[in-house]
Amino acid sequence: MKAAYCLLIILFVSHYSFAQQPDEKLKSWHEQNPIEKVYLHFDREEYLAGQTAWLKAYLYSDFLPSDLSTVLFVELLNSSSKVLQRQTLPVLMAVSQGQIELPDTLAGGQYIIRAYTATMLNHDENFVFKRTIRVAGKNKNKSLATETAKQIRLEFFAEGGNFVTGLPNTIAFKATDENGWPVNVNAVLKNSNQQIMAEFSSLHDGMGMFDVDAEAGTSYFVELKDDPSHQKYPLPQHAAKGVVFRLLNAPDGIHFEIFQEKNDPLFQVAYMIGQMQHYPVFKQTLKQGVNSLSGVINASNLSSGILHITLFNKDGMPLAERLSFVNNKEYIKPADLTIDTVNFSPRSKNHFSLAFKDSVSGSFSVSITDPAYNPSAIREQNIFSSLLLTADLKGYVHNPAYYFSADNDSVKTALDLLMMTHGWTRFKWEQLIKDPLPALKYKDPAFVTLSGRVMLDGTKKPFADKELLLYLVAADSSRNMQLIKTDATGDYRMDSVLFFGRANILFSDIRGKKSKFVDVRPSPDSLHRPYVLRPLDKTDPQLNNKPGESNKAIAKKMADEYDAFLKGNGLVLSEVIVKAKKKSAIEELEDKYASGAFSGDSRKTFDLVNSDEAASYMNIFEFLQARVPGLVAGRDENGDYYVYFRQQATISSMGNQGMDIFLDEVLTDANMVGFISPNQIAMVKVFSNFVGSTGGGAGGALAIYLKKGTDYFNSLPSAAEMITYNGFSVIKEFYSPDYKVVKKNEPDQRMTIYWKPDIFVHGKNSNIPISFYNNDRSRQFKVVIEGITADGKMLMIEKLIGERGF
Repeated sequence: MKAAYCLLIILFVSHYSFAQQPDEKLKSWHEQNPIEKVYLHFDREEYLAGQTAWLKAYLYSDFLPSDLSTVLFVELLNSSSKVLQRQTLPVLMAVSQGQIELPDTLAGGQYIIRAYTATMLNHDENFVFKRTIRVAGKNKNKSLATETAKQIRLEFFAEGGNFVTGLPNTIAFKATDENGWPVNVNAVLKNSNQQIMAEFSSLHDGMGMFDVDAEAGTSYFVELKDDPSHQKYPLPQHAAKGVVFRLLNAPDGIHFEIFQEKNDPLFQVAYMIGQMQHYPVFKQTLKQGVNSLSGVINASNLSSGILHITLFNKDGMPLAERLSFVNNKEYIKPADLTIDTVNFSPRSKNHFSLAFKDSVSGSFSVSITDPAYNPSAIREQNIFSSLLLTADLKGYVHNPAYYFSADNDSVKTALDLLMMTHGWTRFKWEQLIKDPLPALKYKDPAFVTLSGRVMLDGTKKPFADKELLLYLVAADSSRNMQLIKTDATGDYRMDSVLFFGRANILFSDIRGKKSKFVDVRPSPDSLHRPYVLRPLDKTDPQLNNKPGESNKAIAKKMADEYDAFLKGNGLVLSEVIVKAKKKSAIEELEDKYASGAFSGDSRKTFDLVNSDEAASYMNIFEFLQARVPGLVAGRDENGDYYVYFRQQATISSMGNQGMDIFLDEVLTDANMVGFISPNQIAMVKVFSNFVGSTGGGAGGALAIYLKKGTDYFNSLPSAAEMITYNGFSVIKEFYSPDYKVVKKNEPDQRMTIYWKPDIFVHGKNSNIPISFYNNDRSRQFKVVIEGITADGKMLMIEKLIGERGF
């Protein structure tokens, strides 16, 4: 990345001696506190209450996949800034994935998805990822806001930040309505003497610009041509002193002009600094003692993104600044989407292919949806617009994907207007230069960090400088056992632990007869600590309904779909009281451990959770041989275990079928079970014959279940203590039916037809198959494929396949 920051400025001027404090300070801050961004690819934009919003997260820093964070927080907020749901997701290799379960009780309307890391919160929190989703739910008949007479707001922005008397000024403007949506206007500029100075119109989304030479003692205002009230919109007061800084993007580079008073040392430009992502990409001295300067900045070797250029005087005071967008297109990763088989018949199979022409290493995600339930054919934001544009701009940007839609003068002019009407607010030069670098407020949790202090139970003495067994059993029954050692104060620490859901963690002294009872005092939760962010800005246009007939039509269609969803799933009773006979301990154990064919009647079931009758036996086979008539177990001359039921293990009977042995319902070799301590076994079921075995299991079967969760911990020695800890949010798998093997009679009305977030590619000429079955109704497919390669290039494919599509 640093190599890409090599920049030559085509302006040969005399050398000037100056302090290099601003750029050196900026470099130090970049090293201490780099910028991190996150982008979420969602499966779609519109949802029903009760559905799942699937997501893939991409983290980005210094124009590369980010390795700064291990934990991502994703929140669902309503318009009152209440956090309705929070997902805590692990970040591995700069990506993450998960889902947001939208409650079926959710009211219909606009909701905000907010995503951030602890690293991102060390900067202005206005730059965290935010996007809107619309949900059809309760009070679904609430219509979109009706169009009324617009109240126009006009904002003016002097290019370079200064409106200066007696110098040629360019003023950019932005026109919006009362909801913050852009409005196109035609207007006139007048002075305080009612003289028309210029006529102008907005060029894109309510933005435009005009030139004015301000005269001393004269004020200026704008009137809209189609406004019968002749409301005046005053321009900011122009200053007697200052520097005017103007930019113009051209094929050969970024042209600049500087206008100043040469006899005023305080407002004389000495040098300019260009920076991207808080890293200085160039610093150039400028000629002194002149009223105007011009030149060309060669940006062809820069990474694409927002270039922030600031002019300084000789004392390091910033005089003017301007944003410019560099679009060298080096960030684009080309790939081809091939339609191998397309079939819109109900439940028909489709096959597409994603092919990379050259070597690629990266992570990608694919969504295929029904475009009939999308508000627009092309999304308003994508991975390009988010990571390269809006992640660095404060405030609402309307339809940011437009600025990457074409390579023509109209788009380039509109993008430059956006740079002029959105200020840079990540930091202020004055504070950065004058003050010490701010200390980092937050630190990445490093996945799950388990720490705390261990004391001798019932005393004030620490369990110091000793080893402890830490045994963790996660919600999915996965297990992790490690030895940790306390320090002189009894403190322990283990970081970079990864597990999902609520886990039980046991701490045990392992010194046998010398073991002591311990009291574990864990530190505050490192993974789920609260981060208090400012409430949402209620004036944000994202919180207001979008105008337009197409959006009304989508809202009506989604409301109808929600009605069908309720009818298809039936009404939820407010309260149902069911009284049932209390189950026996064996029945409860069966419900907890056995499933499918294993939950059927058995010849004998042994409960080893509520009984220690097997504890005195060397292994479970010895116990069963003593308790089950006709069961014979032992070891042959090779030391291998055998188990027979109502048969003799002799040479003459070797052709007989031994018992099938299942460990946690997986067919297992007897030798594996023979070495398991009976203390670890929860339940054993003995079957005379078993339908789950090959040929009906004529030789009988044993179903053996290992203890899990609290059953396991309750069986451990008493010189131990167990705590519970909430790990990462459980990540679910998207269900995509295979109609070759699945026969469903109920209607298939899926809006998201295919979602694949975990595509990892490494190699040459990679070809990724995309196979899926249609639902019962879609006649078009909307395909979105996004991702980032290891060298920071981005893939973005968005196609409509069907009657009017590709």
